[in-house]
Amino acid sequence: MNVLIIPNLDKKNSADCTKRALRILQSCGCQVYMQEQHMPYFANLNVTQFSMEENGALVDMVISVGGDGTLMHSAVTAIQLNKPIIGINSGRLGFLTELEADDLDYLKFLAQGHFEIQERMLLHVTHYHQDEADEYTAVNDIVVCRSGVSTVADIDVVLSNGFITSYRADGVIFATPTGSTAYSLSAGGPVVYAGMEAMVVTPICPHSMFSRSMIYSAEEEVTVQGKYLNNSMELYMTVDGQEGVRVNLEDRLVINKDSRRLKFVTIGERNYYKKLYKYFLDRR
Repeated sequence: MNVLIIPNLDKKNSADCTKRALRILQSCGCQVYMQEQHMPYFANLNVTQFSMEENGALVDMVISVGGDGTLMHSAVTAIQLNKPIIGINSGRLGFLTELEADDLDYLKFLAQGHFEIQERMLLHVTHYHQDEADEYTAVNDIVVCRSGVSTVADIDVVLSNGFITSYRADGVIFATPTGSTAYSLSAGGPVVYAGMEAMVVTPICPHSMFSRSMIYSAEEEVTVQGKYLNNSMELYMTVDGQEGVRVNLEDRLVINKDSRRLKFVTIGERNYYKKLYKYFLDRR
């Protein structure tokens, strides 16, 4: 098996965790690839420099070492390669990651092919502005909100049948089932089983007691636009928590299910609901 390891070396324990994972995988006959920026830290461990063009087709699996944020970042590469991904948690929070730092012996099962893959839906958003259209893919969520502190936005969400829902809120979150346990949950949204296909729309601090989260079919397509404001309109969109993209009043955001899917690796009898329960306990 050929694996691409993507560590977050800003995390305290990631380098040590990565070295241990490397040794276990190599002892099982795996060829390990790493991106150029990580090579100097592991060059003496018989790793091969990864290039999307030169050896991307050879990679069978992507392994992230860090936390949930690292996995989200690494998922972009996994989606491009159309390969499964598994996360090793070397930090504090690791709900999306499959393995903890003391679970690395499970990598032997991975190398032997004893694992399962759960495919999860992604969201696709097209930002239409002026004569251009920029496209993004979200593993967790797409967030549309105002810039600044304590500012309220009026946002229209138009369904494919023409029905319009207007939100007066700090913003609106459009989440995948995977992302339903992230920002959407903190904003009062429901937990949706990660293997389902649905779009969760959750207003952030809505200024109406009747504004609640809505769960739409994964086949739904929604169009998002700023409605009106007493002051100048300045909305921003973030995809999976990355840098904000300005959305002007005349712009449109079209959100629907992405044609691609993210393939999560699971090993052993790791129950999603038990993991979810532990996640809630840790956040009390």
